[in-house]
Amino acid sequence: MRAQKQNQIFIYPVKLVSLFAFLLLMSLDAYAEEGAIRFSNNAFKQVISKNADGSVQYDYVEPKLVLPDDVILYEIVFENITDKEISNIVINNPIANNSKYRAGSATGDATEITFTVDGKTFAAADALTVKDKTGRSWQAKPEDYTAIRWLYKKVLKPGEKGKVTYKTTIK
Repeated sequence: MRAQKQNQIFIYPVKLVSLFAFLLLMSLDAYAEEGAIRFSNNAFKQVISKNADGSVQYDYVEPKLVLPDDVILYEIVFENITDKEISNIVINNPIANNSKYRAGSATGDATEITFTVDGKTFAAADALTVKDKTGRSWQAKPEDYTAIRWLYKKVLKPGEKGKVTYKTTIK
């Protein structure tokens, strides 16, 4: 589905966002026994409003319309659907090409969070570098990240759930 162009602003209909969320879920990797973990992937649009006292409030709603510069919160819930404890859970999630990762937004209780700029090597954000065609390299910026990896450091008991999140900005 192509984005519609209206008044020089790109509008991404809900069907596109739903497809995008589905594709993210389909490309989500987790290293655990096949069928042992059930995943659900949700996307929410950040809506900012001011309260009467002037304070700012951030709410997250189901996206009906997504525009450039909108902030999207992704939530990945994982659940042990076996009768055995599961350990060494690794979740890889790509960052969509039409968005850029928001620095410091990846979260997950009891997780080690790493990133990649090449889809192969994962490292802490401050250890990632980018090289240009001339061989010159520099520290990677959040918009250079192509995927996020969470290593869940606890044991996930039968029926127990965990959650990881991150935010992006639509390009």
